[in-house]
Amino acid sequence: IHFYKRPMFLFILFTFLSKCVAQVPADNPSQSSSPESPTQLDPNHPPVLPTPWVEDGVTHQDVYKLGVKGQYATIPLRTDGYDHLSTFCYSSVPLSIYMFWSSASMKMDLPSNNYQVYIGPNVTSVSSLAQASESAWFYSQLPWRSKEFKLSPFEDVCIGVQTMEEYTITLQWKYVNYMMVVVTLSGMALFWMAPTLCRNTFFHYTTGISLGLLMSVVLLTYLAQRRFKQSLFSWVGVAYSFSVYLMTRTWFNIKEYMTEQYIHLLVGYVLVAGIISFAVVYRMGPPSNPRTINLIQWAMQAVSLVMVVMSSYHQPASLLLSLTMITWAAIPASLKSGVNTQIRKRFFKPQVKLLSEDEYNTQAHAETKKALEQLKNFCRSPDSKPWKTVTRLRSPGRFAEFIEGSPHLTEAEVMEYSHWDYNTDDEDGHDDDIYTDEEEADEDASDDNMD
Repeated sequence: IHFYKRPMFLFILFTFLSKCVAQVPADNPSQSSSPESPTQLDPNHPPVLPTPWVEDGVTHQDVYKLGVKGQYATIPLRTDGYDHLSTFCYSSVPLSIYMFWSSASMKMDLPSNNYQVYIGPNVTSVSSLAQASESAWFYSQLPWRSKEFKLSPFEDVCIGVQTMEEYTITLQWKYVNYMMVVVTLSGMALFWMAPTLCRNTFFHYTTGISLGLLMSVVLLTYLAQRRFKQSLFSWVGVAYSFSVYLMTRTWFNIKEYMTEQYIHLLVGYVLVAGIISFAVVYRMGPPSNPRTINLIQWAMQAVSLVMVVMSSYHQPASLLLSLTMITWAAIPASLKSGVNTQIRKRFFKPQVKLLSEDEYNTQAHAETKKALEQLKNFCRSPDSKPWKTVTRLRSPGRFAEFIEGSPHLTEAEVMEYSHWDYNTDDEDGHDDDIYTDEEEADEDASDDNMD
């Protein structure tokens, strides 16, 4: 029994989504009608101005507080030629189950990539990170750049941007992030369908080709390691790190490679890598060992649980949902089936219509006639093997007459039945006793003794 296959589960999910969209708290940032994109700023909504920010007895300047959806701040161009640090802080909202799929982000409108970003829980941590980057002789940055910073709606966070150029940063707030909804439902579907998918040949091929497209560099490094028989702690470890670096850099800059300048190279890579991956998967074949299949199933379910947990910023609720899925899967199917049967018997009793005597007799006559016709048709067909059947019968002639259309009862049997029915009629007014076979035998024996 799987609750995800029941219409009641879909109804509950639809009701929950409707409440998420309709029941918006009065102090929630999503109430604002301001636009989400910084390129479509509301002229009636003035930009946020910097205010002095006091933390731990220290006053910080150029701090902007963004707390309502659509609020934005515009930082002018620096004329002194030096990078300047501006901090943008977001205040959290209370946890609520109706905000399970809520999300927040700050989107920066800056044409160039000449900027540094520091993220921390407060202004002091952001300032400390900025000072550490200036004083350290080596300060590494991530290999990708993003101008949209994801935030948890339930946590206070501050983002520091250091640059000399002019830019605008806007707070975006989604009460229901439909991408997160898709991830949650996909994780739940993958968890329950893992036992079937891991044994499906089509899914095996599609997964192998997808892994070949996404992790081709890592797979080549693995093949090189096996070919040269090198340890993971040798130069192969550096090769793995470089492979992961290239893979993540390509993924976060995929939009740049999908332009007209590189699109032909991207299509060529997809075709070549897809064909090679298909050939390798075809050569290896689907797994057949039961333990291997179990490992694949458990790995898929582990990935699905991670998807469910990471699909919401409401971590207690998403973790509880994952634990509920694990608990439900651990319950034996026989126990769930028994409970479901008892619930249906107790709360959803079927409506049984009782038949009257006339209806019972009419239905019995109709069904008997129908069954006899089916028996005649079967006996006439070659599948019944009539000659073999005739050798086993006591009166083959009567069987042949029945097949040709004669009644299944003889006149003597009809008269005997009618005579027995007449003698056992309850409406004749006699008070004759009815005996069992043993009692009737005892009665006959006593009569003989009396004689």
